[in-house]
Amino acid sequence: MFTRNVTVMPSDVGVDGRIKLRSLLNYFQDVAGLAVVDVEGTTTELLAHGYAWVVMKYEMEFAKLPPMLDSSMEICTFHDPNHGYNTLRVFNVYSGGELIVSAKTSWLLIDVKSSRPVKPLAHIPGIEDISPDERISPDFREIPDITDITHSVEIPVMFHDLDYNGHVNNAVYFEWVHDTSPVDLMTHSLRTVCASFRSGARLGERVVLSFSEVDGGVVCNIKRPSVSRPSASFLCEWREIDAE
Repeated sequence: MFTRNVTVMPSDVGVDGRIKLRSLLNYFQDVAGLAVVDVEGTTTELLAHGYAWVVMKYEMEFAKLPPMLDSSMEICTFHDPNHGYNTLRVFNVYSGGELIVSAKTSWLLIDVKSSRPVKPLAHIPGIEDISPDERISPDFREIPDITDITHSVEIPVMFHDLDYNGHVNNAVYFEWVHDTSPVDLMTHSLRTVCASFRSGARLGERVVLSFSEVDGGVVCNIKRPSVSRPSASFLCEWREIDAE
């Protein structure tokens, strides 16, 4: 188990004074990298060897409302590389001694030159020596298909949406879906959010987010131009803030 203590800074929070989803996910990415730096090196070093990590699935559950400005967070993570091409990683966020957020993720290690996945156990020496605190279940929640589209939004991919691999960073997708969902964000907060990624949007593209309401939440498909299948699919469930 790797643990990192951070303080919620002014640049992390939104108008409600709580940490923004994008900021929280960025912390997850940073802590995941720090957790394995002794094995695979920094992101720059990993890329120099011709590899990059790509997230494929995400499940997050908010047990409490997100932490407030100036509050302390303890982010704990461990991973389980014993799933063939997939490496699974869990994150738990504690604040004030309480579990606030839990997340489970699935990642692929990509050969940058061929854009094909490779098995981490075969390509990162020493990764097999990292024994997980516990085995992580490979089962993820299914995201329903969209039926009736209630509304759609077109968003241009901007320069600062991109990550070091040249694709839209996964945290940006979450922010797009969060900010354009058909709920009042001043009175509602996420309870769960699930995501499945298939391909990454690039600079200059205009992606379309299509929403469909389901029991307790919304489903969103994100499609790139000239690509028939969604690049990403989301399921978001919300709670009224006053119900906390």
